[in-house]
Amino acid sequence: MNACQGLLRERVDRGDVLVFGTLIEMRTPAVIEAFAHAGYDAVLIDREHSAFNDETVMEHIRVARCLGLPSMVRVCEDCYHEMNRTLDQAPDGIFIPRIRSREQVEQIMRTVRYPPRGLRGLAGSTCPIGKYIGWKSTAEQIETVNRNLVVGVQIETAEALADLDGILSVEGLDIALVGGDDLSMSMGIPGQTQSPEFLAAVERVIEACGRHGVLPGIASTDPQRTAAWIGKGMKVIWYACEIAILWQSLIERRQALRSALGESR
Repeated sequence: MNACQGLLRERVDRGDVLVFGTLIEMRTPAVIEAFAHAGYDAVLIDREHSAFNDETVMEHIRVARCLGLPSMVRVCEDCYHEMNRTLDQAPDGIFIPRIRSREQVEQIMRTVRYPPRGLRGLAGSTCPIGKYIGWKSTAEQIETVNRNLVVGVQIETAEALADLDGILSVEGLDIALVGGDDLSMSMGIPGQTQSPEFLAAVERVIEACGRHGVLPGIASTDPQRTAAWIGKGMKVIWYACEIAILWQSLIERRQALRSALGESR
């Protein structure tokens, strides 16, 4: 099964709306199958706020690839060993949280791509990015992976909000996704993601993304609010987290049975 064949790159370049299912808790690949069957456009595998180890991330990526479902990984930090090890498992893209400056994004771009565009180390046939039996040539691997890798950052700090044009104009950046909780905290209005101040900040991100040809995104789970954000130009949505869906469904089903039985509690 060839890696990095551009399934996500093609849709990003078209500017499609992409609805992601997210994984933060469950290690079973059945979750990947469920998201694929439900018609999600891609999956986000989270390492920033999860206890997933490298093997779990690798297996989730592998199952997604076999199902033809694009995958991205949110890394826990922007250091070389974290990003390179993750990218060697051949996801379609990578998200980096906690962005603060243009210089940080420039360094990320150098780290995630092979020379001559960057500084990434090359693994041949010994890991998923090398397809185990190898590419036809090293040049083919370098060119294909550099071209097809999708790179996203999270706008969730006051510093990033102040340097939007600098950050979004970095060559090679594809997606800028608003992290609502952290951004609201950084703005001094924790949790007030429906306040006029916060909403104005998000619209600033959408406008700046439009100026620089970057897809804007947001984490949003309410259907009506999500539809409203898409109407305002949002293109990438982190929409459904597997553990949150499980908890919510379990509560609703138990309450429905109590109601059917006439129970008071």
